[in-house]
Amino acid sequence: MDLDYSLETPEERVIYVKQLIKLLPPLNNSSLKILADYILFIHDRNQTKKERKEEHPILTPNREFTIDKRQVSYEGLIEKLENGEDGLYNMIRNDKTQILDPKDPISPEDIDNIPGIKECMDVILSLKKQLETASKYRRKQLNQAIIDT
Repeated sequence: MDLDYSLETPEERVIYVKQLIKLLPPLNNSSLKILADYILFIHDRNQTKKERKEEHPILTPNREFTIDKRQVSYEGLIEKLENGEDGLYNMIRNDKTQILDPKDPISPEDIDNIPGIKECMDVILSLKKQLETASKYRRKQLNQAIIDT
């Protein structure tokens, strides 16, 4: 059965299928399934993906958080800068791999000066030593404890 895949709307395809049914002998279930898939654009490449993406865009809370961090109004940003628009153009980078929130490493002075950091670092070192000989399930627990510390 040759079908016309140049038709782009479901209405055009329904009319085409009705004309085709009149010309053909009684159809079996598999032929009817082929015609139904033709009307629904099932065999057209990536058609259902496009429709699904248009109807249900997927944004997880983490993705929304990242998008909100990256999206800033032009006027709002210019107001915050001392140099105004010139300062904005000095900040623009076209590097898509740059880190959005760079982390400051803990220095030896921080360990000595800030109370509580030394104890946390000792706990992390102890957990890392246990991690070397731990079983699979225990490794997961230790990794989570290191992250939480």
